[in-house]
Amino acid sequence: MNYKSLILAFLISITSHLCSAQKLYIWCPESHEVKAHTGFLSGQDVNLVVFDGRTIPSNSRVKCDAENIQQALAKYIQTIYPSCHIKILSDSDYYKPSIQGRITIKIGISAYQAGFGTDINVGIGSVGGKFSYGVFPQGKWNGLVSYYVQVFDNRKEGSKKLSKEIAEVTSKSNIWGYKTAKDCLYASYDQANTELTNFIEDTLMQ
Repeated sequence: MNYKSLILAFLISITSHLCSAQKLYIWCPESHEVKAHTGFLSGQDVNLVVFDGRTIPSNSRVKCDAENIQQALAKYIQTIYPSCHIKILSDSDYYKPSIQGRITIKIGISAYQAGFGTDINVGIGSVGGKFSYGVFPQGKWNGLVSYYVQVFDNRKEGSKKLSKEIAEVTSKSNIWGYKTAKDCLYASYDQANTELTNFIEDTLMQ
């Protein structure tokens, strides 16, 4: 066995040991520029609720708490829709009735985490909807982000509500350890947010 093979075997053994000791790995979302969808819902009043329903086990490696994740997602929505008046409500409003006379968007975070193999199953929360995740790849890092999104359009009589389950999984071989895990999580987050905004716009586009 040559030197590079020994180093690779050592890194894999260390990572495997850490994976067995930790269930989930969570980092704050990356900050990067997004293109604003200027003009969408111009001048409209929008209530936004972001609720974290995950159940993260105590032995997880958490580098970002629930409040920071909720704030990052709310800021993303505010940034991408600068033309409307977004009011961020408390997460305690998630299960309360939506307010008449305006739009309400409720986002329930069911998953935001990375894990090795089937460890990713741990911590998925109940926020409504009917999620179907299928089988997660074993022997790989998996990044999972899932939302249950509800859009209430109460601007007129005959209010309408549409909802959608969004689940994105990114899987990669264990090459760079935690860096690979983080890359998987960030890729899934970006994909989930793209699907989120597409759903909001398809529902509310005038």
